[in-house]
Amino acid sequence: MKQKAEKLAKQAGLQKIPAVKISKKERVASVSVLRKRISVGTELLSQWSRGEIDEDDVEATLAHEIGHIMDFDRKFRSVYFRSNAIALPYITLGVILPKVGSYLPASEPWIPSLLIFIVWAVFLPWILRRTTFAVQFEADRNASRLIGDQQLANSIVKRSRFHPMKTFGPIETWELLSHVILFPFLNERLQNLGFEIKGQKTEIQRIRNRQAI
Repeated sequence: MKQKAEKLAKQAGLQKIPAVKISKKERVASVSVLRKRISVGTELLSQWSRGEIDEDDVEATLAHEIGHIMDFDRKFRSVYFRSNAIALPYITLGVILPKVGSYLPASEPWIPSLLIFIVWAVFLPWILRRTTFAVQFEADRNASRLIGDQQLANSIVKRSRFHPMKTFGPIETWELLSHVILFPFLNERLQNLGFEIKGQKTEIQRIRNRQAI
């Protein structure tokens, strides 16, 4: 896995090869763009050992995480920077605007603050969703330049079948909810790469047939 990450990093022209760490906290994988470190989940490794995914899928996962670093390294031109330039000020407004509302003329000073906060909270998920989508889509586009659209699309389709929650405690429920709200769905990731769901039916069936043997 480290060799694959090193190969992809060199192919991407990264100045620093990202470290690869195994993490029990991760289900699939994540990346620290500042520390240049990829954390691979034990669940992904278990799927690999069980034959549910193969080396191409592991490579696609690493390519997506390296795609985040490729974007981040573009600094002010990066989608990561532009997205945070929108999200962070909006989040900050949630602290400032209600305070301003308390100075507006009203019989009950807390009412304008509450109304402002409600309006702010309604649009917050939409803002976060748009910014997260942009970052994830850019990582996929960068990954496709490293391994090709088809390999990445096949991996996205295959791994989407192996993402069940084994337990549904408060933490797992929150993770599932946040993932649904903030991250793109299967069809949205495929469309970003120029694929349609119906165009992947043959590949899905091929994967199922191979695993049934």
